[in-house]
Amino acid sequence: MNEIKKGIIIGLLLTCVYSIGAYIYKYQVKKKTEIQIKNRKNNETSKENAEKDIDTKNLQNENDKIINGYRHKNGYVYKWSDNEKSSFVKRSLGYEKRFSKTASQEELDNGLKSEYCDAIKEIEKVDQKIVPGTDIPFRKATYTQVDDAYKEYLQKIAQIRQVVSIIKPDNLDNEIYFETRIKCWYKGTNWNNANSKFKHLARDFYSAEVNDYYK
Repeated sequence: MNEIKKGIIIGLLLTCVYSIGAYIYKYQVKKKTEIQIKNRKNNETSKENAEKDIDTKNLQNENDKIINGYRHKNGYVYKWSDNEKSSFVKRSLGYEKRFSKTASQEELDNGLKSEYCDAIKEIEKVDQKIVPGTDIPFRKATYTQVDDAYKEYLQKIAQIRQVVSIIKPDNLDNEIYFETRIKCWYKGTNWNNANSKFKHLARDFYSAEVNDYYK
């Protein structure tokens, strides 16, 4: 009988020890979870405050501001970078070296059509919010990268027009008739209009080297 009582007592003690251990374990897990949730909330709050600081620091005007790590400018959204610099270089693209002063209309049209039409096709990608010359959406590129890409193709369009308008084998306003003949027209873009950019195509991107070559 004593042995039975002893077994019962030992069993009760083990049950109590197990219950106490289980309680302590659950309590520790609960506290650890609470700490993790608290830290996560603190991190999110810190991030939100940092983003608010960025917004305030970099706000230029109502049409150009930083929100949640993206630049919102004139109706378009770009990846934000606070230290990006333009890589665009204004330069002669060498079209003048490919055509003599007496080049025929057919020679000009055939020699420049493909490049001119391709440049227009690429530059018009901005109205689908794609960086010209790539398949990269605006949200994965900075405004400066989009602007540089646009200028590269606009420079190409401008200097092709410049060469065509100088040679004038038919003594007409060849720049206008060139587009009609090859059936490609550069009419600007909504992106360009929204950003008030490049209103004077000739003045901005014509090359002095082209003018010198055909003097």
